[in-house]
Amino acid sequence: MSDKPKIAAMVSGGMDSMVMLSMLLPLYSVTVVHVNHCIRKEADLDENFVKNYCEGIGVPFLSYKFDVPELSRHSGRSIETEARLCRRKVADELKHIYGEVAFAHHADDNAETVLMHIFRGSGIDGLRGMRERENGIYRPLLRLTRRDIQKYAEDNGIPFVTDATNFDDTYTRNFIRLKVLPLIETRYPAVVGALNSLAALATENSDTLDEFMDDGMIIDCGDEVKLNLVALETPLKARYVAKAAKILMPVDVERKQIERVLKLSTAQNGKSVDMVNGLKAFREYDNVVFAFQKTPCLDEIDFFVGQRQLGDVVICVRKTLGCLIKGKTLSNIPDGSVFRYRREGDVFTPFGSKRKLLSDYFTDKKIPKRLRDFVPLLCCGNEVLAIVGMEVSDRCRVKDEQSYVIDFTKIKDNKHSQGDSNED
Repeated sequence: MSDKPKIAAMVSGGMDSMVMLSMLLPLYSVTVVHVNHCIRKEADLDENFVKNYCEGIGVPFLSYKFDVPELSRHSGRSIETEARLCRRKVADELKHIYGEVAFAHHADDNAETVLMHIFRGSGIDGLRGMRERENGIYRPLLRLTRRDIQKYAEDNGIPFVTDATNFDDTYTRNFIRLKVLPLIETRYPAVVGALNSLAALATENSDTLDEFMDDGMIIDCGDEVKLNLVALETPLKARYVAKAAKILMPVDVERKQIERVLKLSTAQNGKSVDMVNGLKAFREYDNVVFAFQKTPCLDEIDFFVGQRQLGDVVICVRKTLGCLIKGKTLSNIPDGSVFRYRREGDVFTPFGSKRKLLSDYFTDKKIPKRLRDFVPLLCCGNEVLAIVGMEVSDRCRVKDEQSYVIDFTKIKDNKHSQGDSNED
């Protein structure tokens, strides 16, 4: 058994990652990880190159395969972003096993990242660029330049493959690398070092500002993040917005997006603004809530006993005798009843109360507008018999021994980290 610390190394087969692997091997017990994006016809050859190299030196090898072009067509995101998301998904899985996942980013990559953020209108957090160690990600080459890495590869005979897409300047990062930085270097040869120094200074300033923030203002609820409106009355209001949004979308939020969110502090309840890649911000009572916009489910299912899926929930119905669970037990269910989501004109009679529009009931209960289309219902026509998991209609109050308990569980939403962090 090796007493070296474990680490997973993301190795594409290119020069940077092969040099990184060479440097890590004396210090760590390395497991090599290769992500095949299926973008190029040579992708399988690259995978086999890394696999065969690892077999030759006796290093464990893992491979992951994603049809990135197909995923990009389906999501509407760029191929660059989709490929980055796939790598980040793999890294998030592996860092819980190995502790850290190594990426071969270097000083030139960091300079490119800072420039990209500047051009997109980033704030101080965008100027930070990449960190050497952060959230289980380790970048051991971050202080080395591309020239340093190339010299190491030449001096040590490091084998590698060349990805032709690295020379395609239709990709934003390649455009910065191939066109913009070389032009700047003709006038400012030390620009890479200068941008890395700027990133280090921005990191120090950013960390100092973080110390003045109240973490209690931001609540991570899993598939949504709540930001207390009080935070929007402080000098750090823009920073609170960016930090809250980044929990769901690892991007550097642009100033124009922050300004839109800040206007929600004086907007009516239920108003929303678009952020990026489907992320929206909603004014909801005492909070601004960040969440992804979902498409309502239009399906319906005849009443049943057992478990069935409807949209993003699994509804569970079981018979019971003498068991009364408040808000979940009902009887006298008419023929033709179905499970579905809300429709215009739905009405509901709360237990011991008068009939009212379902929309009015949701308003009384302060159910946010964006969630109302995703609350499962048991209905007969436009009559709501049960708001599943919340309340049963007075019409279906338990009056005999045969009754039913209805509840649901939400299917976990895996749409976290959808953004373009420009760092992987």
